[in-house]
Amino acid sequence: ARPARSASMSRCFAALLALPLTWLHAPGAAGDIGAPIIVGDYALRWSDNISVPLPPGYAELLPEVPDKLVVTAFEGTPLVGRNAVYMYSLKGCQGDCLQKLPGSERINWPNVVTGLNQSVFGFPALVVGDGFLVPSHTTGGVWVLEAASDPARLPSPVKVTADKAGRMPDSGWFYHLATPRDMDGDGRLDLVTARSQYGVWPWSAKRGELLWLQQPASDPLGGQPWAEHRLVGGPDFLFCELPGAEPLALAAAEYIGERVAFYYFRNGTMQSRVLDGAAGPGFSCSWADLDGDGRFELLVTNHVNQNGSVYAYAFDGDDFVTASVVRHVLATGFGAVSTKQGTAGPGDALAFQPSAHRRGKPYILVSGDNGNCFYILVPRSEASGDFSYAVHKVADLGADVGRPAIGDTDGDGFADVYVPAYDNHKVVHYKFADARFRAELVV
Repeated sequence: ARPARSASMSRCFAALLALPLTWLHAPGAAGDIGAPIIVGDYALRWSDNISVPLPPGYAELLPEVPDKLVVTAFEGTPLVGRNAVYMYSLKGCQGDCLQKLPGSERINWPNVVTGLNQSVFGFPALVVGDGFLVPSHTTGGVWVLEAASDPARLPSPVKVTADKAGRMPDSGWFYHLATPRDMDGDGRLDLVTARSQYGVWPWSAKRGELLWLQQPASDPLGGQPWAEHRLVGGPDFLFCELPGAEPLALAAAEYIGERVAFYYFRNGTMQSRVLDGAAGPGFSCSWADLDGDGRFELLVTNHVNQNGSVYAYAFDGDDFVTASVVRHVLATGFGAVSTKQGTAGPGDALAFQPSAHRRGKPYILVSGDNGNCFYILVPRSEASGDFSYAVHKVADLGADVGRPAIGDTDGDGFADVYVPAYDNHKVVHYKFADARFRAELVV
């Protein structure tokens, strides 16, 4: 529930005092790099703030757009809220490193960005889903942009979906994510996406569906909608494809259905398996080998006002259609700083390695969303089957926390973390280092 503009509260800051070494200043204070925070075997230090003209919601580091941070930004104000997609140059920048992509103001509430390399359209491209449940923003679509601040091939974003809405106000369908896949074997990448109809009014329908958009044989960016193929009802906001699965298989943490489900093809039609019917309103999902056994686990967050959780679903076999599954609670107690309707936490949970040389179980970064904080979960042991984690509350940003981006952007072998602080119009940059050298980080 990112549009909420809740005020920061002191409880996140107070909890920081319990950590062995904490960061005790507002990020970005002039001339103050702050003390590092010890997170497992590593030190995490604030580096700098990236100012963004509009409130940032999602940050992405995409291999198709190297040395760039892609940021989507939106205002929640009905009717007059502004929007933009930005690219921030991470290397070799002279002058203003943050550039708005031309025409991206037309994208109404831009959400997750996916990258496409130049083999698809002849130039590096971005695919963005847009729209949200806030009044006047409910009718969204899927857009394609050239990944350049001075585009040479596609001067303005192109919507590849037809608007879909009911007769009542704010009854439109909106999109969060689209991923590329050749669904019909014609050699052209199509787009798999989910969309949701979810308005705030008493008459509003609430439902989601998974579909794929068929790339036409010619002139795919000429402005005509791509043909739609509905796969199944259920997935609404976000989904996560199982890596390497053929044919398509994916999971969805469903907000409307309040369940976690696995979707797969059988005899040419999409089937589903409910993994957890009592997960609560779903938010984020991703696949990662969390316990080092060589098999993917499903990492999920739910999204509630108080006592939100991070879950891992572990399978006892490689066939996720039939394997037994166990839910592990990795962390719980997340929530919004306000009890206002529509505020919730946590947001995304992302598995990552703090160092390029580390081979153990991954750490997990958790966005607090309307909780204004972000967290890092550190595995307590390397034993397979042990899903216990130490929870480190890193910082109170005094703002809603969007989807972070994680990657080594300076080539030092350690992860950089970019955290959108929505209300502050900032993306906050942190850097990992070996904890043995933490004393050198304090200036």
